[in-house]
Amino acid sequence: MNFDSSDNSDTQFAGKIKTQTFKQFQLERLIKDGKVIPASKLAEAKELELQRARDFEVASVDEERHRRSASVAPGDKLENQPLTRERFKE
Repeated sequence: MNFDSSDNSDTQFAGKIKTQTFKQFQLERLIKDGKVIPASKLAEAKELELQRARDFEVASVDEERHRRSASVAPGDKLENQPLTRERFKE
């Protein structure tokens, strides 16, 4: 059979060939497996953790302030609360 390269009438597109170096392939595989974290995501996680720590400190200071300033209701007022039920309006 004689093959003529100029006759490509039955050629079909198979897809784009992915070209990458071995180092890129290894890095992609490690990232997919979760063994390597890119520096950008590491910095983002660090900032999130620092913000969480700051929020915790602010919340603890606020809770301490609330405990010192909040007054407790009298015991008889808490025990003798009237139970009422409102009518359902349609």
